[in-house]
Amino acid sequence: MKKSLFFPLLFVSLLSVPSLLFAQEEKKDSPKAAVTVANDTKQPAPSGKKTEEALPTPPTEEAAAWTLVGSNSSYDVYYDSRSIQYDEKTGILTIWNKWVRKGAMGTATRTILLQSKYDVRLRVVSDLVQYTYNGLGNETGKQKVEDQSWYPLSPNTLGMELCEALKGYLLNN
Repeated sequence: MKKSLFFPLLFVSLLSVPSLLFAQEEKKDSPKAAVTVANDTKQPAPSGKKTEEALPTPPTEEAAAWTLVGSNSSYDVYYDSRSIQYDEKTGILTIWNKWVRKGAMGTATRTILLQSKYDVRLRVVSDLVQYTYNGLGNETGKQKVEDQSWYPLSPNTLGMELCEALKGYLLNN
């Protein structure tokens, strides 16, 4: 009776812990495989302070030429026609765009300035940098956008309206 239970238990044990099934004895002469791990974390500067990447400076209200693109019940969206950069090789536009939240006052986030890349042919966008300002006009945050991958623009959205406005700008200039 004991013998008939031993083999099923051994079989289940080997399947539940596969490393037992493929365990090999280490030989003294066998070379060990080299393992390399990439580490993208930023190392502290020699002074002990973390290095901070310099972010591009957004255009000031005086220097910018904000063009209204569209509105919905929550936001007004603009782009700065003076800071547009066009890459002729790739057909990609790099712009500053401004999203102003309607009704936000005081310390609530009112304005978001984004530096973005647009491919108006493919109707995709990639956000690069974001600055936020409260209703009093004070900067409340700035950051490099972590995920800068391209994403498609949905139809009938302010993002798509901005893309279409940029396409029109390209055709006219």
